Amino acid sequence: AALQSAVELAPQDADLHTALGRLAARDGDNPAAIRSVRRSLELRPQQPDLRDYLATLDSSQRDDLLARYAVDFEDLAKKPTPKSWAGKDAGVLLHRTVVRVLPNGLTERLEHRVVRILDDRGIRSQAVQGMVYDPEEAYVDVRRARVRRTDGRVEEIGDPTVVSLTDAGYRMFYDQRQQRVNFSGLRVGDVLEVAFLRRDTALRNKFDDYFGELVPLEGFEPQLLREYILEAPTSRKLVFNMPVEQTAGPTPDTARYRVQMGERRGVKPEPGMPGWTELIKYLHVSTYSDWDAVGRWYWGLVKDQLVVDAKIRAAVKEVLAGLPKNASERDKVRALYKHVITSTRYVGLEFGIHGFKPYRTTDVYDRRFGDCKDKASLLKVMLAEAGIASNLVLVRTRDQGNLGPTPASLAAFNHAITYVPSLDLYLDGTAEFSGPDELPIGDQGATVLVVRDGQGAELRTIPISGAADNRQIVHQTVELQADGSATVRHLFTVTGASASGWRSALQSAETRKERLTSVWGNQFPGLSIKDVEAPGLTDVLHPVQVKTTWSVPAWAQRQDDLLRFVVLGHRTGLQRAMAGQATREHDLVMAAPQTEINVLEIVPPKGYGFAQTPASKTIEAPFARFALEVAATSGKAEVRTELEYRTHRFKAEDYRALRDFLGQVDGALEQAFELRPEPRGAN
Repeated sequence: AALQSAVELAPQDADLHTALGRLAARDGDNPAAIRSVRRSLELRPQQPDLRDYLATLDSSQRDDLLARYAVDFEDLAKKPTPKSWAGKDAGVLLHRTVVRVLPNGLTERLEHRVVRILDDRGIRSQAVQGMVYDPEEAYVDVRRARVRRTDGRVEEIGDPTVVSLTDAGYRMFYDQRQQRVNFSGLRVGDVLEVAFLRRDTALRNKFDDYFGELVPLEGFEPQLLREYILEAPTSRKLVFNMPVEQTAGPTPDTARYRVQMGERRGVKPEPGMPGWTELIKYLHVSTYSDWDAVGRWYWGLVKDQLVVDAKIRAAVKEVLAGLPKNASERDKVRALYKHVITSTRYVGLEFGIHGFKPYRTTDVYDRRFGDCKDKASLLKVMLAEAGIASNLVLVRTRDQGNLGPTPASLAAFNHAITYVPSLDLYLDGTAEFSGPDELPIGDQGATVLVVRDGQGAELRTIPISGAADNRQIVHQTVELQADGSATVRHLFTVTGASASGWRSALQSAETRKERLTSVWGNQFPGLSIKDVEAPGLTDVLHPVQVKTTWSVPAWAQRQDDLLRFVVLGHRTGLQRAMAGQATREHDLVMAAPQTEINVLEIVPPKGYGFAQTPASKTIEAPFARFALEVAATSGKAEVRTELEYRTHRFKAEDYRALRDFLGQVDGALEQAFELRPEPRGAN
């Protein structure tokens, strides 16, 4: 009676309703217990332990997600293996995802998988199952972890463990953990069942009342049934990227949305394949109605972090003072970009909301480190201090695959950069070895959202740079000796997307010669580099240029008095390197369109002349072009090759044509020079 009186005095106290419900249950009054527990959950939805307790009181309501969407494990395990699974390591009999969205946007999530082990590879690939969570905001229960053997016995062999996902090697630090289940005793023919239930425990949704996610509906493994079920309040408008089945939810104020996908043979993994959203069916759902709403929310999240203090003002003033008085806006942008990437290191502290929200720009500059959004924000305020307008840009990097325009969502993005509208220039503050005109390949072709400083947002695709922007040029003077050896003066120039890789690899002057020997020694066995000059290599505002002198023991092969060597002095193997597979199912994606130029001046040994020279040749294709020009006199030969890839993406139906093209280029470059001693008295 006292507890009932307390509830009447404080009807909004969730804990009192819980206590009253537990008391009623002990007295055997289940209906009263259920009423009190439900009222407590209405007042405070995020009480996962209480939801489990309610499931024990009222199994008919099936409030527990695993109980509501029960699986007949025995029945699934007896299903025959589809013929299409032949050659696979494991197959998914069922993958069910159930998400319950609460009115405040917080969620409960069930991931339930039943998998058959088909061979020894499957034992290894399925030995660890897991679910990611943030311990400050959620917890995960392992609800099922068992195996059915081929003789029908069911064994509980799953061993739960929790691991941190922080990766100091990549300078990324997260709150996130992964709840894992290790299946150490798997055998071929086993069927494993694992179910994780993750419940948000935060007091509020860090994204306000937003809900959205991007969910693959198939994968590399073949599957029999993939199912996604979403329970949400009817008051919440949800936008989907595909038709979904909508029915009444488990309570009058909820709706149930369901997508099912039947048997799939699994995506064949191939090198250079597009991002996953371009290969498979996926569900994208969001409570946002349009991208302007996303942009306004994000601006509201970050605007107070974009602050300037005396240190930042002084830094901008110092950077601009180093430029000529008539410096252009582009010059100023380049200089400030260089300052940001060289004065701050990349370190990601992705704790809580700071997975999306940058730290204050003054803190970033004081600490001299930050992640992508921190650096993008710092660059934005520094540009503003110089009178140059810019925008923050949310990026879905190209390796993840492009997305369609519907729905608008935060779930799409995994990166942030800066955009300067007046120059139509994207700048990635994390690209520590890239120049301002050398946007990393992960950003090129990416789906992005340009945040308009409180005025909404615009969904775009960043353009791919052209072949003329990405050039590798080699100039060589080759002085041959009669024994086939050569002294080579080599000048290597790189501009565009690949320049950053060379700057990064060659940063240390102490290891520069060793690294270059490793790279070029694969083409010329026994190569010895005598000296290295790399002026301006550490300056991202200059192209990469490396000048070296080599000693090559066998540029030419000697047969009696004949010297013989191929066009570039080494076999190229372009077809094997770029298109080694006989066939492909998916498009082939390379870094970027590019141009590779080789210019050689070949000086024969004294007394030798050119008995045979390669024929000049041009090979054209819709996606590429190759030209070989050879001119020889008695004193030297000049060679120029130019290989231009006009696209970064080769369609699967064009793959055979690409292989043929590369094979023809290899054939042209395998033509040989032949040198013989000139008759005595010849000029």
